[in-house]
Amino acid sequence: MPDTDNKATFVSDGNDQYTTALLGNFDPDTINYGQLVKERKGGRVVGKTRTIIFGDLEAGDIETVYVERYNPTLRHGISRLVRKSLCFSKCKNMLDDHRDLYQCYTNLIRPHLTLAIETPKRVRNIERTPCMAEGITKIIPGRGGNF
Repeated sequence: MPDTDNKATFVSDGNDQYTTALLGNFDPDTINYGQLVKERKGGRVVGKTRTIIFGDLEAGDIETVYVERYNPTLRHGISRLVRKSLCFSKCKNMLDDHRDLYQCYTNLIRPHLTLAIETPKRVRNIERTPCMAEGITKIIPGRGGNF
């Protein structure tokens, strides 16, 4: 849980329901929260308004690009989240279990190209998972009988 020394940071769009949900679950002194509202014209983003709701954020820290990239990544990897799909979850528990399994796969087993360690030319780059990059593990489970 976040505390006054180690605050959690949240960023969202301009929907006020997020503010209510955050205040219902966290003490305002333990979190930073900012909103990014995109101004659109003809379907294109023409401006962004950043607002610090509470906490110690700088306006430049308020960005939603990472979660906007993560949503299509989840939809691509989890068929239950694809729009207009025959694959769907009949109960929330099954969807939560599937999402947890996918998150473990993504963080523990799947190498990410952006985390690879470059080696000299004509030598294969060293593949790494997010857990390897953080120093949590040194091997990729399932490769070479290590699973």
